[in-house]
Amino acid sequence: MPRGKPDISNTAVRIFLQEFGAAYDDQRGLPRYAKGKHFNEIRAFFDDKCCYCGTDLEGRGVQDHLVPLNQTGLGLHAWGNIVPSCAPCNAFKQGKPWHEVVAARAGDEAASHYKRITEFVSHYGYAPPYDLASATADLYAEVGEVAMALIKTKIRRTEEAT
Repeated sequence: MPRGKPDISNTAVRIFLQEFGAAYDDQRGLPRYAKGKHFNEIRAFFDDKCCYCGTDLEGRGVQDHLVPLNQTGLGLHAWGNIVPSCAPCNAFKQGKPWHEVVAARAGDEAASHYKRITEFVSHYGYAPPYDLASATADLYAEVGEVAMALIKTKIRRTEEAT
């Protein structure tokens, strides 16, 4: 994929996981997670500190997904999977399992950070019951079929216009 162009397949998966996350929040009776509206609640749960290393965020933290929103992790954009992170931990994580990031970044406090994150996940009941791997594979197949239908329609319209 040339640099600078969006990866359509990854974009489709991210949108899919965001929408599944919203439906999962609905299913659990939670409001659909919205960063601008709910991130302060998440930050408060962690006392406005990075969940991985404990650095005071002082209002500058970023939202991270414990289980990444990608084709491998298949985490949902939903309550219980979104945590506050400092920029260095977020950059270090890059798809790694969260417990590895805690182990590498929290030093002697790793056990307490691990415990707090597991309390957070439990508090919001984050345990998606879906077979997201199969659902994602189905999505790829269906998106491919739709894309081919659109391509054929475009070719037909172009031929008709000439």
